[in-house]
Order: sequence, then C-alpha cells, then structure tokens
Amino acid sequence: MAEYRGLGFDPAPGNAGAVAAASERCAAAFADPGAPPERWTGAAADGFKARLEAVVSELAAVRRAMRAAAEVLDGWAGTLLGDQRQAEQLDRRALRLRRELADAADEVDRSGAMARFTAAHATVHDGAVTRHDELTRRLDEVLDEARRLERDHHAEARRVAARLRAEEPSTAVADALTGFSSLTAELASVLLGPSRPAATRGAGAAFRAGLG
Repeated sequence: MAEYRGLGFDPAPGNAGAVAAASERCAAAFADPGAPPERWTGAAADGFKARLEAVVSELAAVRRAMRAAAEVLDGWAGTLLGDQRQAEQLDRRALRLRRELADAADEVDRSGAMARFTAAHATVHDGAVTRHDELTRRLDEVLDEARRLERDHHAEARRVAARLRAEEPSTAVADALTGFSSLTAELASVLLGPSRPAATRGAGAAFRAGLG
C-alpha cells in the first residue's frame, strides 16, 4: 500500500495489478466440453449428450457474465490508476506545504521574540503570521481535495461491486466450475478488501459473500 506522508491517509486504496489479473482470468473463455466422439455410443454417451444440451445455454451465460465482469474490471483498473496518480500529486503538494509551514512556524517564533522591541520587528512578525495562516489555508484545501477523492473513490468501488453482482451467473452451472469460487472472491478482494466467509459452498455463494 502506498504511503502518503503528506496527506496522512490513502485516498485511493487498491491494487491495479490485481484488478488487471482478475480481469484477464474473467476474460478467458470457458472451454465447451464438445460433443462426444462418434465412436462413443451407448447409455453413457446418450446421458452425456442430454446433460450437455441441458447446460450449454447456461454455460454460455456464464461466459457472457465473466466477459462482462472483465470489462467492468478493466474500467475500474483505469479509474484506480487515475485516482492514485491524483492522490500522489496531492501528497506531493501536501508534503511541500508542510515543509513550508514548518519553516513559517519557526519564523513566527523568531519574529515574535523580537516584535516587542521595535515597530519594524512587529511588522516582520505580522508578515510571518500572515504567511503561516496562508500556508495553513492552502494545506487545508489540499487535504479537503484528498478527502473528496477518497469519498468518490469508495463510491465508485461500490458501484463497480454492484455491477459485478449484476453479472453473477446462475449457480447451477457456476457451482460446477471449480475455479469460479476463488475468482469471484478475488474480485471482491481487489475492490473492497477481504471477503466475508461464504455461508454455503460454491461460486454463487462466494460471489454473494464477497460482493454482497
């Protein structure tokens, strides 16, 4: 996690690399099992054909849902990188202002000690106080901007999570795809932190527990 010493908090948490990796896994199409070879006949072959016909439409729905999720995550990765660049810029501004503010505070102390002697010293002190107050105001503005960024960043993460929930495929097929449970939990993790434990096993449960 990035360290924002100037701001004192992270306005745009997230791991763009993890989001991109999750998107790539979503985009990878599930392989169709295909029809049984012609030489395979009998009750087992007939049963396989019947089962394949029953699930093929749901398998296609799972594929569409995962590809749609990949598009959502690609968009979030771009947003995340943009927010983090903005956070870094704000942090650099805040660091510079904090350094200038520390120097200004020292000047206020030095000039204050001399202000009682002459009017000229008092004028210098007044100027030092004015500069200190101006730097404080500018730092507050930067921190306010960072807080707005943080608020917008988390709001967008919640919107992305809602879009991913909307893409959840039917559990009848998803539960049969052993890799899906870990992936859907990963989607939640890269968005909003570790997922809550699923109440039931399976991909649908993992998706709801992670993003719900």
